[in-house]
Amino acid sequence: MTPPFSLIAHVYDAIMHDIDYEAWGEFVLKHAAARAWQGQRVLDLGCGTGNSSIPFFSRGYEVIGLDRSPEMLAIARSKLPPVTFVEADFRDFQLAAPVDLTVSMFDSLNNLTDPADFVRTARNVWTALRPGGLFVFDINTSAGLRDLWELGNAEGYAGEVYYHWEHHFDQSTRLATVNAYCEQGELAFTEVHIERAYEPNEVEELLLQAGFTDICVLAFPAGGIPEADALRVWVSACRPAS
Repeated sequence: MTPPFSLIAHVYDAIMHDIDYEAWGEFVLKHAAARAWQGQRVLDLGCGTGNSSIPFFSRGYEVIGLDRSPEMLAIARSKLPPVTFVEADFRDFQLAAPVDLTVSMFDSLNNLTDPADFVRTARNVWTALRPGGLFVFDINTSAGLRDLWELGNAEGYAGEVYYHWEHHFDQSTRLATVNAYCEQGELAFTEVHIERAYEPNEVEELLLQAGFTDICVLAFPAGGIPEADALRVWVSACRPAS
């Protein structure tokens, strides 16, 4: 058993090869433009191996990637040498200079299994943003984590990587546990990942506690109001301009 997001860094991109970060990045920027957002500095919160930073870096934005995992960050730095990557915990990070936009993709915030930690993180983001800056992220709902995989497991090959992931969702706590077994050559390990589901109304309340305003809950890719049983929603919130 290894800590979450440690050894999996070596096989993460292979297993997650079908994640369309480009479309997600375009969605975020299109929404930001619709809110008359202007800026240059972007914080990628939970940047992992750097794939979520690429859509912003490739468009000329100054990107700061932040993640708790040194192993994931090592991969990110090898991909994007010009980008500043910071090893830090969501709950207690500080930046040297403010950013204009904070993004967090692929249910990174679901890893905050205590709502109090979600508020701590949101307050850190609020502090890191310049007045008028935006916080845009996706998050899995209870439906999304409950119905993650058919029959509660996923198994197969991603190139040379074999994976067998078992999933359990506890409705009472809204905690999803994934036992992620991966094997590639002589490398074989299991990591346990735990996420908490958040419902849109709960997220709105937590963001209000952190000081955010103008909170929108969105569906991807159209940007309208999500269905009541949406598996994943996008949320946008603003640090007030004054």
